[in-house]
Amino acid sequence: MVIKQDGSQMPFEPTDFRVGLDIGICGRSIRVHDCDQYTREYFVNINQPQCEAQPCPEDAFIDSCKPIPQKKDPELLEFLEKKLGGGRRPSEKQFLDNDRKVLRFFVKSGELPFVFHYFLADDTVEIREVHFANDGRDSFAVYLRRQKLPETFQVNQPGQQFIGDRYLTCNEIQYDKPLVAYGRVFNIQGVDKFTQDYYLCQHQRHFPLGDIEQPKPRDPVVVQVPPHNGFGDEVDSLGYVYKLIAKKPKIDFFKYVDNDKKILRYTARFNTKVPEDVDRRFIVSFYLADDTISIFEPAQKNSGIIEGPFLERRKYKNVDNNMQFITPSDLPIGGDIKINGYNFHLLGCDDYSVKYLATHTFE
Repeated sequence: MVIKQDGSQMPFEPTDFRVGLDIGICGRSIRVHDCDQYTREYFVNINQPQCEAQPCPEDAFIDSCKPIPQKKDPELLEFLEKKLGGGRRPSEKQFLDNDRKVLRFFVKSGELPFVFHYFLADDTVEIREVHFANDGRDSFAVYLRRQKLPETFQVNQPGQQFIGDRYLTCNEIQYDKPLVAYGRVFNIQGVDKFTQDYYLCQHQRHFPLGDIEQPKPRDPVVVQVPPHNGFGDEVDSLGYVYKLIAKKPKIDFFKYVDNDKKILRYTARFNTKVPEDVDRRFIVSFYLADDTISIFEPAQKNSGIIEGPFLERRKYKNVDNNMQFITPSDLPIGGDIKINGYNFHLLGCDDYSVKYLATHTFE
């Protein structure tokens, strides 16, 4: 024990305090783990340098006295935020973030095409039918109305759950996995550009691009035009061949107005050796307004044939010119022409026809 000059007692010597060693004081064991710079210099001067500082052992009581930060409960924070007038419900946030964002899948069930829509706003689906002209199916636009698609949908016994509590979500859809809607299987054929980008960004999945598969065009049917039966005008009869409800054929209005009452008249006879028909004469009238022809037979003395119309006014075809309608270029003076099965030889024409043919050309 050391007694100081003022009479106080000092139970230990300074050299008893060593860094890294324990010392007993009043029944307690105290570990010396460090000292200040002055103390270190003192021990260096007495040739007893202290050891390096050691870490101070942690006190469990002091650690228990430290305030523990309160864990922030997400639900509590959301409740407090809503209580203060802020925050959004998860469904509302999903709706606002994904409103009008729709995933579009082109699917097939058997051979029938469908369009599968997945609405990201509320996780509902819609299946629409695809129709084409003359596909033989009733044109119902919606096959499955917009709703959440349950994963299981079997009907159980009374008192039990009738439908599954899990519904299809977009992260469960895969290209090689068919979509099942109430027992019907839909195979994915492709997606649109937005759906492809969405799955690549959100789920790192690749869906090939696709579109509605159009049906193959039918083989063209060759319209067989029956021969004209002689009743009515041939152009009018063709209207019933190409259309169920025939329309009146349109005329060339300007040609009709410019050539109204312009008639080319020819004299003709039969190309025949029959004695009764050799002396018969005819007046062939060609109407420039609508390219129609009428033939009139004037009276001949002692011929026994009554004068009058020989052929009614209508268009006639030239059998020697690929069955094209007769034009003034097919009526040469001194030439022959077959009209409605009769072979005529043109003898001449009137002065108006001569002047008109000299100043006009026809195709």
